Amino acid sequence: MKFGIMNLFPVGDGESDHQVLRETLEEIELADELGFDSVWLAEHHFSKYGVLGSPVSFGMAVAERTKRITIGTAVLVLPLHNPLRLAEDIAALDVLSRGRVSIGVGRGYQALEFSGFGIPLEESKIRYQETLEVLRLALSQENFSYHGEIFHYDNVTTYPRPYTAGGPPILQGTVSPESFRSRGEIGEPIITSPNFTPLGIMQKNFSLYRAAMEENGFDISTYDLPFMQQVWCGESQEELRAAAQAALTYYKSVGKVIPGSEEAMEQERSYYEAVAKNIELLTLEQTLTHGGNFGSAQRVIETIEMLREQLGINHYISWLRIPSLDRKAALKSMEEFAEKVIPHFRTGDPSDGVAVKAVAE
Repeated sequence: MKFGIMNLFPVGDGESDHQVLRETLEEIELADELGFDSVWLAEHHFSKYGVLGSPVSFGMAVAERTKRITIGTAVLVLPLHNPLRLAEDIAALDVLSRGRVSIGVGRGYQALEFSGFGIPLEESKIRYQETLEVLRLALSQENFSYHGEIFHYDNVTTYPRPYTAGGPPILQGTVSPESFRSRGEIGEPIITSPNFTPLGIMQKNFSLYRAAMEENGFDISTYDLPFMQQVWCGESQEELRAAAQAALTYYKSVGKVIPGSEEAMEQERSYYEAVAKNIELLTLEQTLTHGGNFGSAQRVIETIEMLREQLGINHYISWLRIPSLDRKAALKSMEEFAEKVIPHFRTGDPSDGVAVKAVAE
């Protein structure tokens, strides 16, 4: 089992953009020292919901200040990027980090971001697909040509060339059952963050992915299966409720930025409406029990074990720096997680007779 941390880069009341960027960099350095395997950086634009517009550029600062942690993006909003410039930046990060890069990509959903860049939201699907195709060509081939509906290139080579042969791994953000199935059919790595999705539905989604992989000859045991959750680890009941309240505040903020039905693409309209309705009705108690993984180290361990057993995940990514949660409380939770949760999965739990292979340093 690998363990990562997630960073959204929100700016809360009384905070500055500068403060958030500097403090987050310090937290990632701490995570590297504590033994976390990966850090995942989110891309957002034009609001304090998330102030990091370029996770790849920020990743270069991370690469220079860390020794072992993998630098991931969760996710790059591909329709907003020029694929050649993005390939150049990813390759540079791969070189500077000596191959410590995983690129999570997604189509995006915030209408404000698309309008801000003058890109029609209805073009997101074709732009996503073509940008992904060009990105893969640029990172894996020293000379290529490409002709699509949006992008046209002849005899192009991007520099620098990646440190990792063929380029770093690219994971696609995956939500719908059809996406799990279709990506499994062609052996595509995935990443998912299913807030408030019932476990039964996630079991079906991961089963679809696994079955499609096996039917098409892919060995799923060689893949990372990442899974993200908001996490708070500690013993204090008062701090536990504070963490749940911070998570609830965050989910309410999500409800303000997801597209309304008039902005969503036709096939996604019902999904966005359901998400917005669920968030509107969300309570503190529901957040505490179903909005993440909150509780003592033992309870956090049990939840991760359950997810591993039921879904087959092998890379657990924790949102320990929950937006609006007091920073000292978040860092304390991170240290508790590193001290008590990670070692359990590194060495195995003698009480259940299961030995878990340690992740190589």
